[in-house]
Amino acid sequence: MLSDRLTEGTVERALKETETFEHESSGSVKEHLHVLMKEVFQGAQSILKAEDLRLLNPQELGDLFVANNGVSGPEVAGLLQEYGEYVKKKRLESGSERVSSYNYRIGTFMESFFGNVGSKHVHLIERDRNSRVALEVRSLDGREIVDPVLREARGAILMSGFLSPLTVYRDLMLYSSDNVCLKEFDSPFPQENRLILAAEDVSSEFKKRTVVMLEKWKDYIEAISRATQGNLAVFFTSYGLMHEVARLIKTNRRMIMEEQGTRRNEVIEKLRSSSNNILYGVMGAKLSEGMDYPGNILKCVVAVGLPLATWNVYEESLIDYLEQQFPGKGRTYAYFAPAILRLVQACGRVHRSAEDRGCIAMLDERVTQPHIKRQLPGYYQKELITVRNPSECGEKMESFWHSPRRL
Repeated sequence: MLSDRLTEGTVERALKETETFEHESSGSVKEHLHVLMKEVFQGAQSILKAEDLRLLNPQELGDLFVANNGVSGPEVAGLLQEYGEYVKKKRLESGSERVSSYNYRIGTFMESFFGNVGSKHVHLIERDRNSRVALEVRSLDGREIVDPVLREARGAILMSGFLSPLTVYRDLMLYSSDNVCLKEFDSPFPQENRLILAAEDVSSEFKKRTVVMLEKWKDYIEAISRATQGNLAVFFTSYGLMHEVARLIKTNRRMIMEEQGTRRNEVIEKLRSSSNNILYGVMGAKLSEGMDYPGNILKCVVAVGLPLATWNVYEESLIDYLEQQFPGKGRTYAYFAPAILRLVQACGRVHRSAEDRGCIAMLDERVTQPHIKRQLPGYYQKELITVRNPSECGEKMESFWHSPRRL
């Protein structure tokens, strides 16, 4: 809520807007938009590589407006908002269903971009994999919004299926830990209805991501597929890794692959229609978070790798800021905790009720390391079984499925 993003497409639409709505300030507005388009967005195309993210000093952008038109950045923001208000008024008078303005949108972005400076914010310019350029201002501290709301309440109960470690969430929401009670409960689901495994011989760490590692993951997934009685979901750290590993896997299962246009309801229908599916998706994406798989239609979830964020200038800035706020904890709070959240959210798709029975396999040796393991939910830590190879993993699962089921 404290962050904002501006794309080249918005600037293009704003320029078209000046052609439609004539005003005494239209000429000046066009000049400022052309500075944005030519000096920033088109200039970035020749400087930035694909999937490149760089820090941008807001003063540098402000200097471009001064050099070209003799007006400061905040003044440009105000002018665009004023013109945008005129556009919205004209649209309202004409009976338009869409009473908005791209110029007003850019004006509010620039107000935030130039106004939110200091250690709590980072300013970025990005070129994505499709060569689209965007400007961003990102907040590094959400307590500015959350803390006042919670402190104004007489009391608040905040709960989730996963808030581990509790201290991380407390510290990232509140400026002070005064009058805060933390309590973690064991899972209410029967322990005998789940098996939690972690492999100690594979890792998605970039320097270890070799052809040999891909083959190991393939062997694990094939062994798990043979041992699993019902539908299997495999979630990866990225779409790239998903496609690399999936093409190696040989099973007799019907493959369901998460793509950009994949619809959740269609996935559920396919899983309901057969118990011989293998679903491929990505941790942190639409099939691994916020999606219910009712009726125990998933019997096993496999998490391939630890879904750490891409290492870039934003992550470095976030770690540095949180290290200043919480000495010795910056990397844990900014880098590892979000990854553990994505991991556990994905693994949680298999157990949606107390009656559901299924297996969880985390294929990354870092999950077994103390500094990562202690960030997992308490019952994960107690029940986690380490396996040394695909054969042992398959044997553990076969033994689980042949054990008595709790009624």
